[in-house]
Amino acid sequence: MTLGSVGPSTDHACIRNVTFRNIQMDYPIKGIYIKPNPGHSGDGIIENILYENVHMKTPIWWALWIGPQQQYQPGGTLQGCSMLYPLSSFCQTQPRITMRNMTFRNVTSTNSLLPAGVILCNATNPCTNFKFENNDFRSPLWDFLGIGIINHFSEGESINSFPDPKFKPAGYYNDPKNRVLDPEQDVAGYLEDDFLMSNLIKFAKYGFEYAMENISMEGKINLIKNTLELIPLIQ
Repeated sequence: MTLGSVGPSTDHACIRNVTFRNIQMDYPIKGIYIKPNPGHSGDGIIENILYENVHMKTPIWWALWIGPQQQYQPGGTLQGCSMLYPLSSFCQTQPRITMRNMTFRNVTSTNSLLPAGVILCNATNPCTNFKFENNDFRSPLWDFLGIGIINHFSEGESINSFPDPKFKPAGYYNDPKNRVLDPEQDVAGYLEDDFLMSNLIKFAKYGFEYAMENISMEGKINLIKNTLELIPLIQ
């Protein structure tokens, strides 16, 4: 369910007053996709948007993507975000497009292959008045690693929603001193040695626990046996 892309225009590009309701998606590439487009002149707005009673099963790419388009243009040039985001932190957010007044109510996603979602706004023109109500985005591996919604420069509120989108309160970014990225939301840190090592250990634990729940008793015995044989090699 896509809005955009919306690029800045001297005629003031806009999308407003749109509702998506009562939708079931199985194996979508991107489930909810709201995308401003890069540009160098003019402006635009995406506002007054409602997604309600939207249910997704096993999104292939992202259950929720709000931010710059993630694609290569004809000719091979890249605008917006890298296709490898967040493993590549390249992502040009758009200050000329305002995104505000968006509500996501009773939205669910199960077994997403990537983290729950992204909300990527610009430090000089943050997203404002976003509301999450009774949402549940589940991504078993990433939930286990503690990586939920990647959120840059948005204000709003969250009620009974998982994972916590970590919105800032209304007016937070009015103070220029607050227009810096929270370290925990900086995806560049995902490739640092400490982060990779700590999550490699978590990943191994997740795989072991998954195996314990889903393989036969004979398989469990062999897995434990093989694990014990590895212990002397890593001491």
